Amino acid sequence: MDDLLARGAVPEGYKVEIFDGTVIMTPQSPEQYWTVLEVHAAAKAADIARERIFGDVLVRFPGENDAAPDLTIVADGAGRHGQTYDCIDVLAVVEVTSEPDDEKDYVRNVRKYGRFGVDCYVIADPFKRMCTVLTEPVATGYAKRREIAYGDPVTLTLATGERLTVDTSDFPVRDPGE
Repeated sequence: MDDLLARGAVPEGYKVEIFDGTVIMTPQSPEQYWTVLEVHAAAKAADIARERIFGDVLVRFPGENDAAPDLTIVADGAGRHGQTYDCIDVLAVVEVTSEPDDEKDYVRNVRKYGRFGVDCYVIADPFKRMCTVLTEPVATGYAKRREIAYGDPVTLTLATGERLTVDTSDFPVRDPGE
């Protein structure tokens, strides 16, 4: 699969991941793109360097399925390995759900990101019009969970002490039937 991805065998506008042995090919939605832009702008406004913020870039999880989160913030000096980064350097991940009650984002990623110590995991859900902020990673997921309605600001404090506040009032929404 890595070889196919390296050769550009993924149709334009799609994101492909292997998760629990299953190939998941999801078309990227405008809602995903616009939400990621808003979070990216908030990170830049918090003086987080451009080189530390990226989306749809492969992050390696040893002994697990790798991931390409919608938005990733890594530590200063994070080691880049070709086109990938190691999960040990990830400070925060933002995922935008592709479908209502997306099991990948709400269950599987919660377990994986928590188990690998990703300090902050945010699930932006355009169907529920809600952000779920997960912090304090533990072996089975996260010890703390906050739900914040779209329209209210989301403040994230990274392990480095850096803080960013995301204005969610412009986050796009989507009806479950769309």
